[in-house]
Amino acid sequence: MPAIKTKIIFAYTIVFGALLTIFAVIIYRSSKEAAFSKLDANLKSYSVSLQTEIIEDFSERNKLDLKEISLIQPHGLSNARYQLIDTNGHFLLLDSLISRNFVLNASDLSSRTSFYKNIRLGSRHYRIFVTPFETIEDSLFILETATSAHEAYEDLNRLFYLFILLIPTGLIITGFAAYLISKAAFKPMTRIVNTAKHISVKNLDERIELPKAKDEVRVLAETLNEMIERLDSSFKSQRIFIANASHEIKTPLTVIQMQLEALKKNLSRNDDKQTVEDSIGEIEKLTKLTNSLLILEKLDSSQYKLNLEQVRIDELLVDCIQSINKYAQIRNIKINLSLFDAVEINADKDKLRSVFINLLDNAVKYSFPDSEINFTLYELINNEMKITLENCGPSIKPDEEEYIFKRFYRSNETRADVGGSGLGLAIAKEIVELHGGSLNVKSIEGEKTIFTVILPFNSEYK
Repeated sequence: MPAIKTKIIFAYTIVFGALLTIFAVIIYRSSKEAAFSKLDANLKSYSVSLQTEIIEDFSERNKLDLKEISLIQPHGLSNARYQLIDTNGHFLLLDSLISRNFVLNASDLSSRTSFYKNIRLGSRHYRIFVTPFETIEDSLFILETATSAHEAYEDLNRLFYLFILLIPTGLIITGFAAYLISKAAFKPMTRIVNTAKHISVKNLDERIELPKAKDEVRVLAETLNEMIERLDSSFKSQRIFIANASHEIKTPLTVIQMQLEALKKNLSRNDDKQTVEDSIGEIEKLTKLTNSLLILEKLDSSQYKLNLEQVRIDELLVDCIQSINKYAQIRNIKINLSLFDAVEINADKDKLRSVFINLLDNAVKYSFPDSEINFTLYELINNEMKITLENCGPSIKPDEEEYIFKRFYRSNETRADVGGSGLGLAIAKEIVELHGGSLNVKSIEGEKTIFTVILPFNSEYK
């Protein structure tokens, strides 16, 4: 869909082009009318002079004096010609060029009405004035006077080609001028859009720069700033509530867990021990959820800082597999680690470890029993390292892949079969992005699901 700026430029150009075309047509027609009006006036004056001389010749000598007629000079006419015809179609005065190219019909011969015609004689344009007149003896004659209209047509052609040149040039200039004007007019809007795109949950303290002009754009910027202020206040209240609630919940959960573990040691009945173990398991889930909420609160408030150090990624992956291997063995799942390179990068070891532990935990959780998980660290390419994690289990639907890293998102099918809060992948993605990398997923139905971590080598992180 075209941008508003493009529509404005197009509209300006079309309107100006239409006005320019109308103006050109009016000027062309006016020039043509003026040129032929002057030509017709001179042609009629010349015809009247010829008629006067012809009438005098017939009245005095009853014949034409060709010498006297030839002395009559046309005013303002080029290459003037004339011929005289009686009503029977006989030429009394003959012009070879006119008679060869223009012949009156019967209605013209019997008509008593004067008229003008444009004709082409040879390679030139001519204007013809045909007028009937009577002599003193009531004899009717038709006088045809002609003059070259070639100069008038040349002037009109020059004017036409001038318009052909000027109209496209004018449209180009108009389009360019409209572009510059719209660009200047939309510059504050562009700044507003760019700032609004940059603002997120993590930087709601930023505000849109207000334009100097007190116009509608400034009102829009002020309104957006007020809206961002309200959102910032709302998110701050939400973060404070989550942090306080998480802290308040975390302490009693820890106490309850400790008391249940102490109680478990003093129980003798297996049923009672199982009940206490189940309760401890649920408390551990709540504790994990509480910790995740605290991490999210820090991420949202930009308080989640990276403690950078030199980290051997290959050793870190081995450590993560050892931590999760016991859980994998319970489900009879084998974890294969392939190392194509020994990479040491500047990163936060603990936070990256939580990312890989989360990915491995999910891989084991969602893999079919008696299957394998492939954990691969590839060679360093273009100062980037790539780590993939492949597992065989229920595939992720294509329309769900874009939501898999959203907070609290879990598909309906997964929610019923596997526990979890839906926060692990969201936190993992944000931690990877804090390191300047990316975390993506690709699921092949009926075969495997592949999580890919891309981390830059020796980059400056947030």
